[in-house]
Amino acid sequence: MTLSEYLFARLRELGVGYTFGIPGDFVLPLYAAQEKAGMPTVVCAHEPGVGFAADAYARFRGLGVAIVTYGPGALNTLNPVACAYAEQSPLLVVSGGPEMSLRRPGLHLHHVIKDFESQLRIYREVTVDAAILDDPESAPDTIDRVLENIVATKRPGYLEVPRDRVSSVVAEPMGPLVVEVDEEKTREAAGAIDELTGEIGAMLASANRPVLYVGVGIRRHGLTQAVVRLAERLKLPVVTDLLGKASFPESHPQFAGIYMGALGEPAVRSMLDESDCVLGIGVVATDLGTGFWTQRIDPSARIMVEPDAVQVRYHRYDGVSMVEVVEALVRKLPPSERPLPPISRPDTVSVAATTGDGRTGVLRVAEVIEALRRLDQSRYSFVTDVGDSWFIGLELRADVFVAAGYYSSMGFAVPAALGAGLAEPNRRPLVIVGDGAFQMTGTELATHVDLGLRPIVILLNNGGYGMLEAIDRPRRYFDRRNWDYPGLARSLGAGAESVSGPGELAEALARAEAAPGAYLIEAFTARDDLSPVMARIRSHVHSAFRIHAG
Repeated sequence: MTLSEYLFARLRELGVGYTFGIPGDFVLPLYAAQEKAGMPTVVCAHEPGVGFAADAYARFRGLGVAIVTYGPGALNTLNPVACAYAEQSPLLVVSGGPEMSLRRPGLHLHHVIKDFESQLRIYREVTVDAAILDDPESAPDTIDRVLENIVATKRPGYLEVPRDRVSSVVAEPMGPLVVEVDEEKTREAAGAIDELTGEIGAMLASANRPVLYVGVGIRRHGLTQAVVRLAERLKLPVVTDLLGKASFPESHPQFAGIYMGALGEPAVRSMLDESDCVLGIGVVATDLGTGFWTQRIDPSARIMVEPDAVQVRYHRYDGVSMVEVVEALVRKLPPSERPLPPISRPDTVSVAATTGDGRTGVLRVAEVIEALRRLDQSRYSFVTDVGDSWFIGLELRADVFVAAGYYSSMGFAVPAALGAGLAEPNRRPLVIVGDGAFQMTGTELATHVDLGLRPIVILLNNGGYGMLEAIDRPRRYFDRRNWDYPGLARSLGAGAESVSGPGELAEALARAEAAPGAYLIEAFTARDDLSPVMARIRSHVHSAFRIHAG
Protein backbone atom coordinates (compact mmCIF):
# COMPACT_ATOMS: atom_id res chain seq x y z
CA MET A 1 0.00 0.00 0.00
CA THR A 2 1.26 3.48 -0.85
CA LEU A 3 1.10 6.54 1.35
CA SER A 4 -1.59 8.12 -0.83
CA GLU A 5 -3.65 4.91 -0.87
CA TYR A 6 -3.49 4.83 2.93
CA LEU A 7 -4.62 8.45 3.18
CA PHE A 8 -7.60 8.07 0.85
CA ALA A 9 -8.63 4.80 2.50
CA ARG A 10 -8.75 6.56 5.88
CA LEU A 11 -10.72 9.49 4.43
CA ARG A 12 -13.25 7.13 2.89
CA GLU A 13 -13.51 5.31 6.22
CA LEU A 14 -14.48 8.63 7.84
CA GLY A 15 -17.29 9.18 5.34
CA VAL A 16 -15.59 11.55 2.90
CA GLY A 17 -17.14 11.21 -0.56
CA TYR A 18 -15.61 14.28 -2.23
CA THR A 19 -12.57 16.47 -1.78
CA PHE A 20 -12.29 20.09 -2.92
CA GLY A 21 -9.25 21.68 -4.46
CA ILE A 22 -7.28 23.27 -7.28
CA PRO A 23 -4.42 21.37 -8.95
CA GLY A 24 -0.89 22.77 -8.86
CA ASP A 25 2.53 21.43 -9.67
CA PHE A 26 3.50 20.21 -6.20
CA VAL A 27 0.20 18.38 -5.69
CA LEU A 28 -0.25 16.83 -9.15
CA PRO A 29 1.03 13.34 -8.13
CA LEU A 30 -1.49 13.34 -5.26
CA TYR A 31 -4.33 14.31 -7.61
CA ALA A 32 -3.39 11.43 -9.91
CA ALA A 33 -3.36 9.07 -6.91
CA GLN A 34 -6.76 10.37 -5.81
CA GLU A 35 -8.22 9.73 -9.24
CA LYS A 36 -6.77 6.21 -9.21
CA ALA A 37 -8.33 5.64 -5.77
CA GLY A 38 -11.76 6.53 -7.18
CA MET A 39 -12.39 9.54 -4.96
CA PRO A 40 -13.76 12.49 -6.97
CA THR A 41 -12.44 15.99 -6.42
CA VAL A 42 -14.37 19.20 -6.96
CA VAL A 43 -12.13 21.70 -8.74
CA CYS A 44 -13.13 25.21 -7.67
CA ALA A 45 -12.41 28.61 -9.18
CA HIS A 46 -10.12 29.90 -6.42
CA GLU A 47 -8.66 28.50 -3.20
CA PRO A 48 -10.87 30.55 -0.84
CA GLY A 49 -13.79 28.76 -2.48
CA VAL A 50 -12.01 25.46 -1.90
CA GLY A 51 -11.71 26.12 1.82
CA PHE A 52 -15.26 27.41 2.33
CA ALA A 53 -16.75 24.51 0.33
CA ALA A 54 -14.78 21.92 2.31
CA ASP A 55 -15.72 23.66 5.57
CA ALA A 56 -19.44 23.50 4.77
CA TYR A 57 -19.13 19.85 3.70
CA ALA A 58 -17.47 19.14 7.05
CA ARG A 59 -20.34 20.73 8.95
CA PHE A 60 -22.73 18.24 7.35
CA ARG A 61 -20.61 15.10 7.06
CA GLY A 62 -18.17 15.29 9.98
CA LEU A 63 -15.04 15.83 7.87
CA GLY A 64 -14.22 17.99 4.86
CA VAL A 65 -11.02 17.85 2.81
CA ALA A 66 -9.23 20.54 0.81
CA ILE A 67 -6.36 19.43 -1.44
CA VAL A 68 -4.15 22.28 -2.65
CA THR A 69 -0.66 22.93 -3.90
CA TYR A 70 2.26 24.26 -1.90
CA GLY A 71 2.73 27.99 -1.33
CA PRO A 72 0.09 30.11 -3.13
CA GLY A 73 -2.51 27.34 -3.02
CA ALA A 74 -2.16 26.54 0.66
CA LEU A 75 -1.79 30.18 1.72
CA ASN A 76 -4.81 31.23 -0.34
CA THR A 77 -6.74 28.61 1.66
CA LEU A 78 -5.53 29.91 5.01
CA ASN A 79 -8.41 32.33 5.72
CA PRO A 80 -11.15 29.68 5.28
CA VAL A 81 -9.13 27.34 7.53
CA ALA A 82 -8.96 30.06 10.19
CA CYS A 83 -12.74 30.39 9.81
CA ALA A 84 -13.15 26.63 10.29
CA TYR A 85 -10.99 26.73 13.41
CA ALA A 86 -12.98 29.59 14.93
CA GLU A 87 -16.29 27.93 14.07
CA GLN A 88 -15.33 24.41 15.20
CA SER A 89 -15.47 22.74 11.81
CA PRO A 90 -13.49 19.50 11.19
CA LEU A 91 -11.57 20.37 8.02
CA LEU A 92 -8.42 18.65 6.74
CA VAL A 93 -6.06 20.56 4.45
CA VAL A 94 -3.77 18.34 2.39
CA SER A 95 -1.00 20.27 0.69
CA GLY A 96 1.45 18.98 -1.84
CA GLY A 97 5.03 19.86 -1.10
CA PRO A 98 8.55 19.92 -2.52
CA GLU A 99 10.42 16.63 -2.66
CA MET A 100 12.39 15.77 0.48
CA SER A 101 15.40 15.27 -1.78
CA LEU A 102 15.25 18.96 -2.76
CA ARG A 103 14.89 20.38 0.76
CA ARG A 104 18.48 21.55 1.09
CA PRO A 105 19.86 24.80 2.53
CA GLY A 106 20.59 27.41 -0.08
CA LEU A 107 18.34 25.82 -2.71
CA HIS A 108 15.84 28.43 -3.88
CA LEU A 109 12.74 26.57 -5.02
CA HIS A 110 9.62 28.33 -6.32
CA HIS A 111 6.67 28.69 -3.89
CA VAL A 112 8.99 28.46 -0.87
CA ILE A 113 8.56 31.35 1.58
CA LYS A 114 11.30 31.71 4.19
CA ASP A 115 12.31 28.08 4.43
CA PHE A 116 10.78 24.70 3.66
CA GLU A 117 8.87 24.55 6.95
CA SER A 118 7.44 28.08 6.85
CA GLN A 119 4.09 26.81 5.61
CA LEU A 120 3.90 24.17 8.34
CA ARG A 121 4.55 26.77 11.04
CA ILE A 122 1.89 29.07 9.62
CA TYR A 123 -0.69 26.28 9.56
CA ARG A 124 0.05 25.34 13.15
CA GLU A 125 -1.59 28.65 14.12
CA VAL A 126 -4.96 27.64 12.63
CA THR A 127 -5.07 23.87 13.20
CA VAL A 128 -5.12 21.42 16.11
CA ASP A 129 -2.45 19.26 14.49
CA ALA A 130 -0.13 19.73 11.52
CA ALA A 131 2.60 17.52 10.07
CA ILE A 132 4.80 16.85 7.05
CA LEU A 133 4.64 13.23 5.90
CA ASP A 134 8.37 13.02 5.32
CA ASP A 135 8.95 9.52 6.74
CA PRO A 136 7.08 6.60 5.08
CA GLU A 137 7.56 4.42 8.16
CA SER A 138 5.80 6.83 10.53
CA ALA A 139 3.36 8.28 7.95
CA PRO A 140 0.40 5.96 8.80
CA ASP A 141 0.60 6.81 12.50
CA THR A 142 0.91 10.51 11.69
CA ILE A 143 -2.11 10.43 9.35
CA ASP A 144 -4.16 8.61 11.99
CA ARG A 145 -3.10 11.01 14.74
CA VAL A 146 -4.01 14.13 12.76
CA LEU A 147 -7.36 12.69 11.68
CA GLU A 148 -8.18 11.55 15.20
CA ASN A 149 -7.42 15.02 16.57
CA ILE A 150 -9.59 16.67 13.91
CA VAL A 151 -12.53 14.37 14.65
CA ALA A 152 -12.14 14.62 18.43
CA THR A 153 -11.82 18.41 18.63
CA LYS A 154 -13.94 19.41 15.61
CA ARG A 155 -11.13 21.70 14.45
CA PRO A 156 -8.97 21.74 11.28
CA GLY A 157 -5.78 19.80 10.71
CA TYR A 158 -2.98 19.91 8.12
CA LEU A 159 -0.97 17.27 6.27
CA GLU A 160 1.82 18.09 3.82
CA VAL A 161 2.74 15.38 1.30
CA PRO A 162 6.12 15.84 -0.44
CA ARG A 163 6.01 14.88 -4.12
CA ASP A 164 8.51 12.07 -3.65
CA ARG A 165 6.48 10.51 -0.83
CA VAL A 166 3.11 10.12 -2.62
CA SER A 167 3.92 6.62 -3.86
CA SER A 168 6.12 5.53 -0.96
CA VAL A 169 5.22 2.11 0.40
CA VAL A 170 3.72 2.21 3.89
CA ALA A 171 2.25 -0.34 6.31
CA GLU A 172 -1.35 -1.49 5.95
CA PRO A 173 -3.91 -0.10 8.45
CA MET A 174 -3.88 -2.09 11.69
CA GLY A 175 -7.60 -1.62 12.19
CA PRO A 176 -10.39 0.95 12.05
CA LEU A 177 -9.60 4.53 12.95
CA VAL A 178 -10.70 5.23 16.53
CA VAL A 179 -10.10 8.06 18.95
CA GLU A 180 -8.06 6.65 21.82
CA VAL A 181 -9.76 6.62 25.22
CA ASP A 182 -7.98 6.92 28.56
CA GLU A 183 -9.73 4.17 30.53
CA GLU A 184 -8.73 5.58 33.93
CA LYS A 185 -10.09 9.00 33.04
CA THR A 186 -13.23 7.34 31.66
CA ARG A 187 -13.86 5.60 34.98
CA GLU A 188 -13.34 8.85 36.89
CA ALA A 189 -15.64 10.71 34.48
CA ALA A 190 -18.35 8.07 34.84
CA GLY A 191 -18.56 8.77 38.57
CA ALA A 192 -18.67 12.52 37.93
CA ILE A 193 -21.40 12.09 35.31
CA ASP A 194 -23.56 10.10 37.75
CA GLU A 195 -23.18 12.91 40.29
CA LEU A 196 -23.84 15.55 37.62
CA THR A 197 -26.96 13.84 36.36
CA GLY A 198 -28.46 13.83 39.81
CA GLU A 199 -27.55 17.46 40.44
CA ILE A 200 -28.88 18.64 37.07
CA GLY A 201 -32.07 16.61 37.50
CA ALA A 202 -32.70 18.16 40.92
CA MET A 203 -32.18 21.70 39.60
CA LEU A 204 -34.58 21.12 36.70
CA ALA A 205 -37.21 19.49 38.90
CA SER A 206 -37.26 22.37 41.39
CA ALA A 207 -37.32 25.12 38.75
CA ASN A 208 -40.42 27.06 37.80
CA ARG A 209 -39.13 28.39 34.45
CA PRO A 210 -36.52 25.95 33.13
CA VAL A 211 -35.17 26.44 29.59
CA LEU A 212 -32.94 24.36 27.32
CA TYR A 213 -30.28 26.57 25.68
CA VAL A 214 -28.33 24.83 22.89
CA GLY A 215 -25.49 25.80 20.61
CA VAL A 216 -23.43 24.73 17.64
CA GLY A 217 -21.63 22.11 19.75
CA ILE A 218 -24.58 19.72 19.63
CA ARG A 219 -24.45 19.68 15.83
CA ARG A 220 -20.66 19.28 15.68
CA HIS A 221 -20.79 16.32 18.10
CA GLY A 222 -23.78 14.63 16.47
CA LEU A 223 -26.11 15.26 19.40
CA THR A 224 -29.08 16.93 17.72
CA GLN A 225 -31.39 13.92 17.90
CA ALA A 226 -30.38 13.16 21.50
CA VAL A 227 -31.09 16.76 22.49
CA VAL A 228 -34.47 16.65 20.74
CA ARG A 229 -35.34 13.56 22.80
CA LEU A 230 -34.14 15.31 25.97
CA ALA A 231 -36.24 18.40 25.24
CA GLU A 232 -39.32 16.30 24.58
CA ARG A 233 -38.75 14.16 27.67
CA LEU A 234 -38.34 17.17 29.96
CA LYS A 235 -40.96 19.35 28.16
CA LEU A 236 -38.58 22.30 27.95
CA PRO A 237 -38.80 25.27 25.59
CA VAL A 238 -35.63 25.38 23.47
CA VAL A 239 -33.59 28.46 22.60
CA THR A 240 -30.44 28.34 20.48
CA ASP A 241 -27.44 30.62 20.59
CA LEU A 242 -26.50 32.62 17.52
CA LEU A 243 -23.97 30.14 16.11
CA GLY A 244 -26.28 27.27 16.95
CA LYS A 245 -29.11 28.35 14.67
CA ALA A 246 -30.83 25.20 13.32
CA SER A 247 -28.74 22.92 15.57
CA PHE A 248 -32.15 22.21 17.07
CA PRO A 249 -34.76 21.85 14.28
CA GLU A 250 -36.68 25.11 14.06
CA SER A 251 -39.78 23.34 12.78
CA HIS A 252 -40.06 21.61 16.17
CA PRO A 253 -42.96 22.92 18.29
CA GLN A 254 -40.67 23.41 21.30
CA PHE A 255 -38.28 25.74 19.47
CA ALA A 256 -38.71 29.26 20.87
CA GLY A 257 -36.09 31.36 19.08
CA ILE A 258 -32.50 32.58 19.01
CA TYR A 259 -30.94 34.30 22.01
CA MET A 260 -28.89 37.44 21.38
CA GLY A 261 -29.15 39.35 24.64
CA ALA A 262 -30.52 42.86 24.11
CA LEU A 263 -30.10 42.52 20.34
CA GLY A 264 -32.56 39.65 20.03
CA GLU A 265 -36.31 39.16 20.40
CA PRO A 266 -37.50 40.50 23.78
CA ALA A 267 -39.57 37.36 24.49
CA VAL A 268 -36.54 35.10 23.97
CA ARG A 269 -34.35 37.35 26.09
CA SER A 270 -36.91 37.27 28.88
CA MET A 271 -37.16 33.48 28.64
CA LEU A 272 -33.43 33.03 29.34
CA ASP A 273 -32.55 36.03 31.48
CA GLU A 274 -35.49 35.43 33.83
CA SER A 275 -35.19 31.65 33.96
CA ASP A 276 -34.44 29.95 37.27
CA CYS A 277 -32.72 27.04 35.51
CA VAL A 278 -30.90 27.32 32.16
CA LEU A 279 -29.52 24.03 30.85
CA GLY A 280 -26.97 25.02 28.20
CA ILE A 281 -25.44 22.41 25.88
CA GLY A 282 -22.74 23.20 23.31
CA VAL A 283 -23.14 26.97 23.59
CA VAL A 284 -20.36 29.32 22.43
CA ALA A 285 -20.74 32.70 24.14
CA THR A 286 -19.54 35.19 21.50
CA ASP A 287 -19.73 38.98 21.58
CA LEU A 288 -22.60 39.17 19.10
CA GLY A 289 -24.32 36.08 20.46
CA THR A 290 -24.52 37.64 23.91
CA GLY A 291 -25.74 40.95 22.47
CA PHE A 292 -22.36 42.54 23.12
CA TRP A 293 -22.37 41.14 26.64
CA THR A 294 -25.91 42.24 27.51
CA GLN A 295 -26.67 38.64 28.51
CA ARG A 296 -28.17 38.50 32.01
CA ILE A 297 -28.49 34.76 32.69
CA ASP A 298 -28.36 34.21 36.45
CA PRO A 299 -25.07 32.41 37.27
CA SER A 300 -26.78 30.61 40.17
CA ALA A 301 -29.34 29.18 37.72
CA ARG A 302 -27.04 28.00 34.94
CA ILE A 303 -25.79 24.61 33.87
CA MET A 304 -23.37 24.84 30.92
CA VAL A 305 -22.32 21.58 29.27
CA GLU A 306 -19.17 22.09 27.17
CA PRO A 307 -17.30 19.54 25.00
CA ASP A 308 -15.07 18.42 27.89
CA ALA A 309 -16.40 20.16 31.01
CA VAL A 310 -19.61 21.09 32.82
CA GLN A 311 -20.23 24.30 34.76
CA VAL A 312 -22.97 23.97 37.40
CA ARG A 313 -23.77 27.23 39.15
CA TYR A 314 -20.35 28.34 40.44
CA HIS A 315 -18.39 25.09 40.28
CA ARG A 316 -16.90 23.25 37.35
CA TYR A 317 -16.39 19.58 36.47
CA ASP A 318 -13.45 19.14 34.07
CA GLY A 319 -12.69 16.09 31.94
CA VAL A 320 -16.25 14.97 31.32
CA SER A 321 -17.55 14.41 27.79
CA MET A 322 -20.52 16.42 26.54
CA VAL A 323 -21.65 13.41 24.52
CA GLU A 324 -21.63 11.17 27.60
CA VAL A 325 -23.36 13.78 29.77
CA VAL A 326 -26.17 14.26 27.24
CA GLU A 327 -26.61 10.51 26.80
CA ALA A 328 -26.77 10.09 30.60
CA LEU A 329 -29.39 12.85 30.92
CA VAL A 330 -31.56 11.26 28.23
CA ARG A 331 -31.19 7.85 29.81
CA LYS A 332 -31.61 8.71 33.49
CA LEU A 333 -33.84 11.76 33.92
CA PRO A 334 -37.50 10.86 34.34
CA PRO A 335 -40.12 12.38 32.02
CA SER A 336 -41.47 15.70 33.25
CA GLU A 337 -45.11 15.99 34.24
CA ARG A 338 -45.21 19.78 33.95
CA PRO A 339 -47.07 21.22 30.95
CA LEU A 340 -44.98 22.78 28.19
CA PRO A 341 -45.23 26.57 28.50
CA PRO A 342 -46.78 28.42 25.54
CA ILE A 343 -44.27 29.26 22.81
CA SER A 344 -44.84 31.88 20.14
CA ARG A 345 -42.71 33.63 17.57
CA PRO A 346 -43.65 36.68 15.51
CA ASP A 347 -44.99 35.79 12.07
CA THR A 348 -44.29 39.18 10.55
CA VAL A 349 -41.31 41.49 10.42
CA SER A 350 -41.73 45.20 10.87
CA VAL A 351 -38.71 47.27 9.93
CA ALA A 352 -38.73 50.96 9.25
CA ALA A 353 -37.50 51.37 5.68
CA THR A 354 -35.88 54.46 4.26
CA THR A 355 -34.32 55.09 0.89
CA GLY A 356 -32.12 58.01 1.71
CA ASP A 357 -29.36 56.75 -0.53
CA GLY A 358 -31.32 57.89 -3.55
CA ARG A 359 -32.05 54.43 -4.95
CA THR A 360 -35.60 54.08 -6.25
CA GLY A 361 -37.56 50.98 -7.15
CA VAL A 362 -36.08 48.84 -4.38
CA LEU A 363 -37.30 46.06 -2.11
CA ARG A 364 -37.62 46.50 1.62
CA VAL A 365 -35.62 44.00 3.65
CA ALA A 366 -38.83 43.04 5.46
CA GLU A 367 -40.36 42.12 2.09
CA VAL A 368 -37.40 39.88 1.28
CA ILE A 369 -37.79 38.13 4.64
CA GLU A 370 -41.52 37.60 4.16
CA ALA A 371 -41.02 36.20 0.65
CA LEU A 372 -38.41 33.73 1.90
CA ARG A 373 -40.60 32.71 4.82
CA ARG A 374 -43.32 31.64 2.40
CA LEU A 375 -41.02 29.02 0.85
CA ASP A 376 -41.28 25.38 1.93
CA GLN A 377 -38.36 25.47 4.38
CA SER A 378 -38.03 21.67 4.40
CA ARG A 379 -36.75 21.67 0.82
CA TYR A 380 -33.70 23.87 1.38
CA SER A 381 -30.31 24.10 3.01
CA PHE A 382 -30.02 27.80 3.81
CA VAL A 383 -26.50 29.17 3.35
CA THR A 384 -25.81 32.81 4.13
CA ASP A 385 -22.93 35.22 3.93
CA VAL A 386 -22.12 37.75 6.65
CA GLY A 387 -23.88 41.01 7.40
CA ASP A 388 -27.54 41.52 6.62
CA SER A 389 -27.55 38.34 4.53
CA TRP A 390 -26.91 36.43 7.75
CA PHE A 391 -29.35 38.48 9.79
CA ILE A 392 -32.09 37.98 7.21
CA GLY A 393 -31.42 34.25 7.47
CA LEU A 394 -31.87 34.44 11.23
CA GLU A 395 -35.48 35.50 10.65
CA LEU A 396 -36.28 32.25 8.83
CA ARG A 397 -37.39 29.03 10.50
CA ALA A 398 -34.86 26.61 9.10
CA ASP A 399 -33.88 23.06 9.99
CA VAL A 400 -30.67 23.32 7.93
CA PHE A 401 -28.70 26.56 8.13
CA VAL A 402 -25.00 27.26 7.47
CA ALA A 403 -23.16 30.54 8.01
CA ALA A 404 -19.78 31.84 9.11
CA GLY A 405 -21.24 34.29 11.60
CA TYR A 406 -18.64 34.17 14.36
CA TYR A 407 -15.51 34.49 12.22
CA SER A 408 -17.54 36.66 9.82
CA SER A 409 -15.54 36.27 6.65
CA MET A 410 -17.14 37.73 3.54
CA GLY A 411 -17.35 35.44 0.54
CA PHE A 412 -18.42 32.33 2.45
CA ALA A 413 -21.88 31.58 1.08
CA VAL A 414 -21.62 30.78 -2.64
CA PRO A 415 -18.71 28.29 -2.28
CA ALA A 416 -20.13 26.92 0.99
CA ALA A 417 -23.27 26.01 -0.93
CA LEU A 418 -21.09 23.64 -2.97
CA GLY A 419 -20.28 21.68 0.17
CA ALA A 420 -23.89 21.85 1.35
CA GLY A 421 -25.27 20.67 -1.98
CA LEU A 422 -22.93 17.67 -2.20
CA ALA A 423 -23.24 16.71 1.47
CA GLU A 424 -27.04 17.07 1.62
CA PRO A 425 -28.22 16.26 -1.93
CA ASN A 426 -31.90 15.92 -0.91
CA ARG A 427 -32.06 19.65 -0.10
CA ARG A 428 -31.51 22.46 -2.55
CA PRO A 429 -29.04 25.13 -1.41
CA LEU A 430 -30.65 28.55 -0.98
CA VAL A 431 -27.95 31.18 -0.78
CA ILE A 432 -28.38 34.69 0.63
CA VAL A 433 -25.42 36.90 -0.26
CA GLY A 434 -24.68 40.60 -0.59
CA ASP A 435 -23.20 42.22 -3.67
CA GLY A 436 -19.86 42.89 -1.94
CA ALA A 437 -19.43 39.27 -0.87
CA PHE A 438 -20.57 37.99 -4.27
CA GLN A 439 -17.83 40.01 -5.95
CA MET A 440 -15.30 38.02 -3.90
CA THR A 441 -16.33 34.42 -4.58
CA GLY A 442 -19.48 34.52 -6.71
CA THR A 443 -17.76 32.96 -9.70
CA GLU A 444 -17.97 29.63 -7.86
CA LEU A 445 -21.47 29.65 -9.33
CA ALA A 446 -19.78 28.15 -12.38
CA THR A 447 -18.65 25.19 -10.27
CA HIS A 448 -22.26 24.62 -9.19
CA VAL A 449 -23.26 24.55 -12.85
CA ASP A 450 -20.44 22.14 -13.74
CA LEU A 451 -21.57 19.75 -10.98
CA GLY A 452 -25.24 19.94 -11.92
CA LEU A 453 -26.15 21.49 -8.56
CA ARG A 454 -29.26 23.69 -8.38
CA PRO A 455 -28.68 26.50 -5.89
CA ILE A 456 -31.01 29.47 -5.74
CA VAL A 457 -28.86 32.52 -5.07
CA ILE A 458 -30.58 35.61 -3.64
CA LEU A 459 -28.13 38.43 -4.31
CA LEU A 460 -28.99 41.50 -2.19
CA ASN A 461 -27.73 44.46 -4.20
CA ASN A 462 -27.57 47.63 -2.13
CA GLY A 463 -24.59 49.06 -3.98
CA GLY A 464 -21.84 48.51 -1.44
CA TYR A 465 -20.73 47.34 1.98
CA GLY A 466 -24.01 48.01 3.74
CA MET A 467 -23.15 46.44 7.08
CA LEU A 468 -19.99 48.52 7.44
CA GLU A 469 -21.88 51.65 6.55
CA ALA A 470 -24.56 50.77 9.10
CA ILE A 471 -22.09 50.52 11.97
CA ASP A 472 -20.05 53.50 10.78
CA ARG A 473 -21.50 56.13 8.43
CA PRO A 474 -21.67 56.68 4.67
CA ARG A 475 -18.16 56.60 3.21
CA ARG A 476 -16.95 56.70 -0.36
CA TYR A 477 -14.93 53.54 0.15
CA PHE A 478 -18.05 51.55 1.08
CA ASP A 479 -19.40 51.95 -2.46
CA ARG A 480 -19.07 49.10 -4.96
CA ARG A 481 -19.38 49.51 -8.71
CA ASN A 482 -22.53 47.79 -9.90
CA TRP A 483 -21.95 44.67 -12.00
CA ASP A 484 -24.35 43.09 -14.42
CA TYR A 485 -24.95 40.21 -12.01
CA PRO A 486 -27.66 38.46 -14.06
CA GLY A 487 -25.49 38.75 -17.18
CA LEU A 488 -22.51 37.33 -15.28
CA ALA A 489 -24.61 34.45 -13.91
CA ARG A 490 -25.93 33.61 -17.38
CA SER A 491 -22.40 33.64 -18.76
CA LEU A 492 -21.53 31.02 -16.13
CA GLY A 493 -24.43 28.82 -17.18
CA ALA A 494 -27.07 29.76 -14.60
CA GLY A 495 -30.51 31.24 -15.01
CA ALA A 496 -30.87 34.79 -13.70
CA GLU A 497 -33.07 37.86 -13.38
CA SER A 498 -33.39 41.10 -11.39
CA VAL A 499 -36.31 42.18 -9.17
CA SER A 500 -37.20 45.39 -7.36
CA GLY A 501 -40.62 44.73 -5.82
CA PRO A 502 -42.27 42.07 -3.61
CA GLY A 503 -44.53 40.79 -6.40
CA GLU A 504 -41.56 40.45 -8.73
CA LEU A 505 -39.59 38.62 -6.05
CA ALA A 506 -42.38 36.10 -5.42
CA GLU A 507 -42.67 35.40 -9.15
CA ALA A 508 -38.90 35.10 -9.52
CA LEU A 509 -38.73 32.63 -6.63
CA ALA A 510 -41.39 30.51 -8.31
CA ARG A 511 -39.38 30.50 -11.54
CA ALA A 512 -36.21 29.67 -9.62
CA GLU A 513 -37.90 26.76 -7.85
CA ALA A 514 -39.02 25.36 -11.20
CA ALA A 515 -35.66 25.91 -12.91
CA PRO A 516 -33.66 22.77 -13.75
CA GLY A 517 -30.34 24.27 -12.69
CA ALA A 518 -28.65 27.05 -10.75
CA TYR A 519 -30.59 30.31 -10.59
CA LEU A 520 -29.62 33.81 -9.44
CA ILE A 521 -32.10 36.49 -8.36
CA GLU A 522 -30.68 39.98 -8.00
CA ALA A 523 -32.86 41.81 -5.45
CA PHE A 524 -32.33 45.57 -5.30
CA THR A 525 -32.49 46.89 -1.73
CA ALA A 526 -31.81 50.27 -0.15
CA ARG A 527 -28.48 50.74 1.56
CA ASP A 528 -30.02 52.05 4.78
CA ASP A 529 -32.91 49.59 5.02
CA LEU A 530 -31.85 46.93 7.50
CA SER A 531 -32.98 43.67 9.04
CA PRO A 532 -34.28 43.86 12.64
CA VAL A 533 -31.02 42.51 14.08
CA MET A 534 -28.81 44.79 11.99
CA ALA A 535 -30.92 47.79 12.98
CA ARG A 536 -30.42 46.94 16.67
CA ILE A 537 -26.68 46.43 16.13
CA ARG A 538 -26.43 49.82 14.45
CA SER A 539 -28.26 51.47 17.32
CA HIS A 540 -26.04 49.75 19.89
CA VAL A 541 -22.76 50.56 18.13
CA HIS A 542 -23.70 54.18 17.44
CA SER A 543 -24.71 54.63 21.06
CA ALA A 544 -21.67 52.87 22.51
CA PHE A 545 -19.12 54.63 20.30
CA ARG A 546 -21.01 57.88 19.70
CA ILE A 547 -21.04 57.43 15.93
CA HIS A 548 -23.40 59.76 14.08
CA ALA A 549 -24.28 60.01 10.44
CA GLY A 550 -22.96 63.00 8.55
